Amino acid sequence: MAAGIARAAAAAGAEVQVVGKVGEDSGGEAVLHDLATTLVGHVAILRDPSRPTPAALPAPQDDPPLFEEADAEPATDGGGEIATTRGLSLEPADIELALRYLPDYRVLVIAEPLPDASLRVALAAAGWTGAALVVIVPAGSTQPAAGDDATVIEAPADDPDDAFAGIVGAYAAAIDRGEEPAEAFATASSSLGASAVAD
Repeated sequence: MAAGIARAAAAAGAEVQVVGKVGEDSGGEAVLHDLATTLVGHVAILRDPSRPTPAALPAPQDDPPLFEEADAEPATDGGGEIATTRGLSLEPADIELALRYLPDYRVLVIAEPLPDASLRVALAAAGWTGAALVVIVPAGSTQPAAGDDATVIEAPADDPDDAFAGIVGAYAAAIDRGEEPAEAFATASSSLGASAVAD
């Protein structure tokens, strides 16, 4: 999700940096190469030599898991969907360091669920810099305490063609250009052929 949103924001003309963590392995190299070839900055991606980079796998018809770690069984929610990719989560100190290293951002998209302590660090950083905040939450989850000014968007259970990621990335890029949230969402939706719905 994070890479798809970042690629879409870059394609919409925004300067993008990803904060994240990958293993120090061929999977991590592939992620960094993909980001670089799509003009997405990755100077704030940490390399962790102690854990492998989770690999996206094609989902067979009778075997639904989407991620697998080398020499480890992925955690599932009981229905075959992956609940987490263990071992590569960002700690609060990781996020604080990355956002201090990248002080000039106008939009902060939290694309993956974060532990409460890490989320608090990201929210505080966005508040300190005055950045617009976009928080993606998993389908069916409760809304995090992200503040009244944050845009909270529920992700679909599945986004195989990155359509959702594309709308979020285009939305973030439009906000980065100075558009108001309602206008930015209409721009993002129409740029990808979707109809905007006014409430």
